[in-house]
Amino acid sequence: MNDFWKFTPTCGKERSLTTLFILYSLHQEPKSGYDLLKEIAEKTEGKWVPSKGTLYPLLKDLEEEHLIRIVETGKRSKNIFGLTPFGEKTLQQIREHRKESREKMLVFKNLFIEIFGQDRSTLYRLLFEIRIVIDDLSPDNNDRAARILEKCIDDLRRIESDVCDTR
Repeated sequence: MNDFWKFTPTCGKERSLTTLFILYSLHQEPKSGYDLLKEIAEKTEGKWVPSKGTLYPLLKDLEEEHLIRIVETGKRSKNIFGLTPFGEKTLQQIREHRKESREKMLVFKNLFIEIFGQDRSTLYRLLFEIRIVIDDLSPDNNDRAARILEKCIDDLRRIESDVCDTR
């Protein structure tokens, strides 16, 4: 666990979070580098966007590694990238290592709480654990899990209304 933001497929090269996102995004649909930058800005609410000097060389590297390819050249020679079968396979292998990724994020979350305080850390820890349990459930149990979570939400809403009623 040397690097929080590196992810490794079963057999292969470590990949950055940026690379993982590019593969994931291109799995959804082909995009230009500009489209990827816009999407990252939207998803991070503008808090973090890689520079063009980071993204475009990374796209070139991924193309040279046969993970992505140019599927179309648009207006003004704008390249539209798509995932190759090898890119799909690499993305799938990285995603299969969910547990390792969750453990990395948990370490980071704990460090963040240590630095900034424990305000609602118990609640957030429990939410994080719920997510882990849900990820590990068999699909046969989805409906039962949904009913349990819906009851939990109802109970939590009642807590706030109970507080309002006693004022």
